[in-house]
Amino acid sequence: MKKVVFFLLIAFIAVSAYYKDKDKEGQADFASTSRTFTPIKLPALPKSGLNNFNTAAEAYNFQESQHERNVFHWTPGFPVYIPTFDSQNRPYLRQHERSQTTALTSGFVRYDGGGWTELSLGSDFLKDLFPKSNVEELTRANRQDLLWDPKMAVFDRDDIMYTPLRIKDGLDKSYVVAYSKDYGRSWKALNLLTETALPEWYDLERPTSVEALSGPPAFLYYQATGKAPGYERGFEYWQGTVGKLTFQMTHFEKDELVKDLPVVLSENAQPIGYRSGSGVKILRSKDKYFITWLEATLDHKMEKNERGRVTNSKPDKAGNPYSAIWIAEVDVKTRNFKKTEILKTWPLNDSHNQPAIVRSQDGTLHVIGGAHGAHFTYTRSLKPDSIDSWSPAEYVNTTDSGYSANFNIPGVKGGSQTYASLVIDPQNRLHLAYRLWTHDKSVFDFEYFGALAYQIAEPDNSGKNWKWSEPKILVYPNAQEYTHYYQVLTMDRKGNLYLEYSQMRPYAPYYFKSPSGEAINTSPMLNSALLKSEDQGKNWFLVNDKDFK
Repeated sequence: MKKVVFFLLIAFIAVSAYYKDKDKEGQADFASTSRTFTPIKLPALPKSGLNNFNTAAEAYNFQESQHERNVFHWTPGFPVYIPTFDSQNRPYLRQHERSQTTALTSGFVRYDGGGWTELSLGSDFLKDLFPKSNVEELTRANRQDLLWDPKMAVFDRDDIMYTPLRIKDGLDKSYVVAYSKDYGRSWKALNLLTETALPEWYDLERPTSVEALSGPPAFLYYQATGKAPGYERGFEYWQGTVGKLTFQMTHFEKDELVKDLPVVLSENAQPIGYRSGSGVKILRSKDKYFITWLEATLDHKMEKNERGRVTNSKPDKAGNPYSAIWIAEVDVKTRNFKKTEILKTWPLNDSHNQPAIVRSQDGTLHVIGGAHGAHFTYTRSLKPDSIDSWSPAEYVNTTDSGYSANFNIPGVKGGSQTYASLVIDPQNRLHLAYRLWTHDKSVFDFEYFGALAYQIAEPDNSGKNWKWSEPKILVYPNAQEYTHYYQVLTMDRKGNLYLEYSQMRPYAPYYFKSPSGEAINTSPMLNSALLKSEDQGKNWFLVNDKDFK
C-alpha cells in the first residue's frame, strides 16, 4: 500500500454520550462473560451530514459514540494494540494514547494479573547508540509510527524481548532493534542499518504459533528503485513498484546482540506493506530461514483504451496475467540461499497481494498468496522444511459472498479477498483473517460492503491435506462500499487467538475537510479494538483486562 504520512497527534478523547437514534444493532454487551458468538455489527452511519463537523474534536467525539467502546460498553484498561506474550503468557502491548504515533522512549504495558505495569524504553540505549547527539532532541524528533510499521514486541525462547525502531539523527536514518533481558525493565539496542536514504519498509520475524522465536529476530528491508514497464505514469505507489528486498539475521556474541551481513533476495520485489494483513513473511526452522514475498511481473505488455485505462490486467480462467509469490530458503550458517516461484496472485503488480507463511510441527510449510479483491491462493510444501516441491495451488474461498470483485478468477465462486493474516495452532489448524467484499441486502442496500472475515483449515486424519472452511463474518462495517480494518492476528502461549482491528473508511466522518477548511484525518488507532477466541476461532469477544489472566 502507499505509505501515507498522516496524522496530527490526537489527544485522548473522552467518551461522549451514547448516540440513541439508531437501530438495535450493537446494543448488547459484546464484552460480557457470554461467549456465544454473534458478529460485531455497529450502528450504520447516517447517510448525510457526516462532513458538517467544524473541528476535529467534534468529529472524533461523534466517532467515539459510534464505535466499540461506547456501543458495546467496552472499557479496556490498556492501549489497544496487538499483544505479545512471554513464557508466563503475560501480555505486552505497545504504549500509546490512541494516536498513530507514540514517543520514542515509551515502551510497553504488561498485565501481571492484578493490573498493568508500565515498562518504558527509557533513553539509556540512545546515549549508547548516539553518544554525540542530544538525546532530548532525538526523542522529540522521532515519534514512532504504530500503524504502518510493526512496533510490537517479540520474544525468543530465552525470554529476551525485542522491538524495532526508526531513528533519524541529522541526515542519517537508522533501523534499530531494542532488546531487554529482564522483561522490559532495562534495554540495550543494536543499530541494524544506517543510511541517508533508508529503505521505506521493514518487517521483522514474528511468531506464527504458540512457540517463541528460536533466537533473536531476523529482518526484511525494502527499497523501491523504479516502476515495472507500463507503470511509469498514472499509477499509485502500490501499483507496479519494483525494488530491492534484503534479508538480515542477528545473533548473540558474548552476551551482545550483533548483526549479520545482509543478503539481497530480489531486485524485482514489490513493496512489503505490513498493514496489508500483517502476514508473517520470515520463518525459521533450525538452521534454515524461509522468506516469502511478492515479485513484480515485468514482461506483461500493458494495453490501454483512449481514456488511458488498462484493458488487459484482469485474469483469465487460467489466472493470467498474475504476479507471483516467491519463497527463499536461506542457510543460517553460510547465508547461501535458493528461491522459487510458488503461487499466483491478482491483480497484476499490486502490492496489496502480500503473502503469509506458517509451519506445521512436522515441518510442512504453508503459504497464502494474498490478493486485492480477488482469490487468495494456498499451497504447502511436500517435503519437511524444504522449498523443493509444493502441492497444487488451491483457492482459499470458493463460497459465493454475493459479490464478485473485478479481479476474481472467471467462473470460480468466492474470492473477493484482501489482506491476509495467518497463524497456526498446536493442532496444526490454520487460522486466517481478511477483508471480504460481500453483499447482503438486509445489511446494506448497495452492491457491496467490506466485512472482516475468518476461515480455518483443518488437517484430515492423514495429516497431509487441509480443507478450508466457509468464511465467517466477524465484524460488519458501519457503512457500505469501502472499509479497511488494518487487522493483525496473533496467538498466545496457550493457543488463544487475538485479532486487533479498526474500522476505517477514506470518507467522512474519518477523512474530510470541514466547513471551516480544517482537514480532518482520523488515526485508525483512535477506534481500534481487540478480539479474542478461546475455542479455536468458534467464538470471539472483545478483550477486557480480566481476559488476560
